[in-house]
Amino acid sequence: MCILKKIGMNKLKYIIIAVVMMVVSSCNDWLTIKPKDKVEKTKLYETEDGFWQALNGLYDKLRGSMYYHTYNIPWMATSDRLVGVWEDKGELTLSGRLEAHMYNETNVDGLMEIHFLNFYQVIAHANTILAYVDNVSFLSSQAHALIKGEALAIRAFMHFELIRTWGPMPNSVEDGYAYLPYVRDVSRNAHDYSNYADYMNMLLADLTEAENLLAEYDPILTYSNAELNVNSLLGGYDRLDYNYRQHHMNYYGVCALRARVALWMGDVQNAITYARTVINATNEDGTKKFTLGVSDDVTTAGSEDNNNNSLPTEHVFGTYVEDFNWDELFASNTQGEHLYMSASKLTDIYSYNSNDWRAEKWYVPFEDYVTTVKFRHRINFWLPFIRLSEMYLILAEELPISEANVVYQEFCSLKGLPTVQLTENERQIEILMEYYKEFIAEGQLFFVNKRMGIRKVLWLDEDMAEQQYVLPLPDRETNF
Repeated sequence: MCILKKIGMNKLKYIIIAVVMMVVSSCNDWLTIKPKDKVEKTKLYETEDGFWQALNGLYDKLRGSMYYHTYNIPWMATSDRLVGVWEDKGELTLSGRLEAHMYNETNVDGLMEIHFLNFYQVIAHANTILAYVDNVSFLSSQAHALIKGEALAIRAFMHFELIRTWGPMPNSVEDGYAYLPYVRDVSRNAHDYSNYADYMNMLLADLTEAENLLAEYDPILTYSNAELNVNSLLGGYDRLDYNYRQHHMNYYGVCALRARVALWMGDVQNAITYARTVINATNEDGTKKFTLGVSDDVTTAGSEDNNNNSLPTEHVFGTYVEDFNWDELFASNTQGEHLYMSASKLTDIYSYNSNDWRAEKWYVPFEDYVTTVKFRHRINFWLPFIRLSEMYLILAEELPISEANVVYQEFCSLKGLPTVQLTENERQIEILMEYYKEFIAEGQLFFVNKRMGIRKVLWLDEDMAEQQYVLPLPDRETNF
């Protein structure tokens, strides 16, 4: 029986009302990202500057909801806890309860409620932009296309995060059952909950419209990332807001998200098509738009700044922070919620590929354990939401086996791996292990296991099934 069927949906509608009221009543709060963003909402959308400030506020909310700590556990690490990546320090800590899938425990429910609310708040802010952007005449065609396209894509991005967390396993959808609301306006009225098909159709409609808008005007289609990642105006564009497209939901970011969503939905052809679009994207001189990171990109020492440990050449869509202190936020707090793992776990995933530079360079000793240096104590740092590696793994998983091996060999050669031939019998486990090697601390591992329906999950004693994979909606929302 689906876990969500135990919940009264009428009561759950009030969560969206609460989020909207929070946004409507405290709009100044989300617009105070920087001092220049302190603008009354009634004035914000009267100028082009106001729209760009609102879009910057949206990205700040997105970054905060995904990477900044809640109970000292950011969302990008919370989902890793659910599949036992990080060690539990002490008995029944919050991390231990997450790993044990004790979803009804007060602290766990409280943490997941905050994440749930954060996601819908990001959606509400996107919807506020979308409520105004078609009703003004002063935006140029390219400004309108980018602002609207990005807001639509972020709305889809967050709705997908919600449905793949609190929604059904892809192979166990109950037709007609109302899972979550797909919220497309800013209103204090209750929003209807949608069945899975309707929800995903609305999500795909947002992505299609975003893709069409960005396909015509996105600077990333004209300029290379090297040309875009500068603090000077681009030819044909009158604002710096058009620069740094990897830090915005750009055209290829939408394509990458479409590949991720299609894979989740079992739409193999679109997963392949959109993944190829990203991998094959080229600049005018024929060079690749995005390239896989290599060993020389990563610095293992913990004191240098401005390095490339997160592999920014791979960032199809990511974000930027001036000061992101991984040690301070996630490895030095007093609640025992450190992001560290036993050295044996590295052996588990890297043992038969001893030349894999990721094992050597992405991890360093921490107390009696190891921790990742992907995001550790760096200034002017890039944080990924979608990386190129994921597109390669989608093709390796879904292409006919002979074609999949061509793609996989290219991927392996840049990761320092020996020649590995995928076979139909071993392909799924090989790709699953590559997700572990590539995406620890990036919020992917719980979802790849859920999508594949893995029962015996690496590092967990408990068998995984719907009860563990489908998170119950927050208790406060079911008892409103």
